[in-house]
Amino acid sequence: MNALLRYIGYKNTEQLWHDELFDIKQYRLIPQKEILLQVPAKYLRLGQLVEHFLFSEMNTNSDIEIIEQNIQVIENKITIGELDCLILDNHKPVHIEIVYKFYLYDESLPGNEIDKWIGPNRNDSLKHKITKLKNKQLPLLHHAKTATIVNSFGYKTELFDQRVHFKAQLFTPLKFNTNKVDLLNQKCIQGFYISLKEFHLYTGFSFYIPNKLDWLVEPHDEVNWISFEDCQMYVKIQHLKKRSVLVWIKTKVSIEKCFIVFWN
Repeated sequence: MNALLRYIGYKNTEQLWHDELFDIKQYRLIPQKEILLQVPAKYLRLGQLVEHFLFSEMNTNSDIEIIEQNIQVIENKITIGELDCLILDNHKPVHIEIVYKFYLYDESLPGNEIDKWIGPNRNDSLKHKITKLKNKQLPLLHHAKTATIVNSFGYKTELFDQRVHFKAQLFTPLKFNTNKVDLLNQKCIQGFYISLKEFHLYTGFSFYIPNKLDWLVEPHDEVNWISFEDCQMYVKIQHLKKRSVLVWIKTKVSIEKCFIVFWN
């Protein structure tokens, strides 16, 4: 699938919350003009591709100057972290951490709304990511070694505002009351998830299984659809590996995004 469709999917993904959540402020960027999308020369992981898209948008904006990106902070030959990017926005120094996630709402988990959002394979969670941002990624700017690096660029770390550019696609159970999503941006809800036991509800429909980079893409009809039986066989194999599967489901009236999870 081409890079433009991936970029459009990224661009149309909403930020996970409005303005501020747990003292973490969002950075909003509106490209001033259509970007000249350059296909990366090498394969990028999904997170790296998202960074590539955001940096491309920044380069279209005359109010923004990228000071440096992907800054490795190394002390005694040990990497202690990385700053995603430092920029000047209207001459104001800003440190931005870039995040793009896929979370599923698990009602069985204890706690509040934030505690219930987990990664498709249950090895990630929104709560963990917020904790990491607050306790590790954002404080890295104020590390003594970081100050030396930033000083070499001609700036002082204490002058930088700190923001995140945090986008996400959210998936909820079938027949879910979206009013339960109160702290987060409901527009991030992009689909639903089911168990393999519920998969029979979609017998006779057509399916498409995008690769990981194409998880960004908004569903459309111009793909190679497969049968329920072929999709079910693939899902069963992935579930044996403890992997949930993202599929597009084509019904008579719509195309929907759905995770088929191994853990429910």
